[in-house]
Amino acid sequence: MYSAISNKFPYLELRLFLAIIMSVIIMIADGKLNMFLKLRSYIDNSVYLFYYLCDKSRNIYDYTTKVFEGYNELILENNTLRQELFLKNSELLLIDQYKRENCKLHELLNSPLCYDKRKIIARILFVNADSYGNKVTINQGKNNNIYIGQPVITDAGIIGQVISTSTLSSRVMLICDPEHALPVQIKRNNMRFILMGCGYGADLRAEYPGYLDVCVGDMLITSGLDGRFPEGYPVAIVSNIIVDSEQDSTIIQAHPTVKLQSLCYAILIWE
Repeated sequence: MYSAISNKFPYLELRLFLAIIMSVIIMIADGKLNMFLKLRSYIDNSVYLFYYLCDKSRNIYDYTTKVFEGYNELILENNTLRQELFLKNSELLLIDQYKRENCKLHELLNSPLCYDKRKIIARILFVNADSYGNKVTINQGKNNNIYIGQPVITDAGIIGQVISTSTLSSRVMLICDPEHALPVQIKRNNMRFILMGCGYGADLRAEYPGYLDVCVGDMLITSGLDGRFPEGYPVAIVSNIIVDSEQDSTIIQAHPTVKLQSLCYAILIWE
């Protein structure tokens, strides 16, 4: 095998010998004369520069990574704070509403219409106003001793009476319901008649046989003749008078003192 390699590369031994001789000469020269000192210095400086650049690059990368991580944390924290602020601002929107409701509750509790009477405030849960009836549902029931026929008012006057009760809620028929009839009297002269409902949003109506001393703007109050509604509570203000000479009657239209279309709270009273 050796002879085959020698035949293929006839100068291999000579080259190997010369390489060894040159290596020995260079090592001796470098050791005695420092011939390659500058070259090694250049190489060392180049390697150091390479290491320095690599280290700087790594430091820059680490710093940039930390900066971006901190930036992302700041963005996340900022978004969290924005969401919290958004929620707080949305809660602040209700402060005025809470103030209005609080004032309304104070007005109801201090209403001059129900001094010296047991009373309880109820919240309107549902309004059912259609051609068949005008009723509301309140959040007080048998657990609060609410009873059928109990008068229901606000700080502005009569709104209706309880017609059914359950444990936690009750239904109230409004005075504007076509089936509701309420004995009233003119506050100015105590003339009495029955005031009927004509539907949600419509004026109340009464028909009095013959002549009746009534004027537009007269206040109509409860007469107490039915034994259900206490006497003296405001009901409506006369808005129109029609004299029917053929039927010899006086038709009275009156607008409720309570804004039935915007009920939020009500007061139930006990005799």
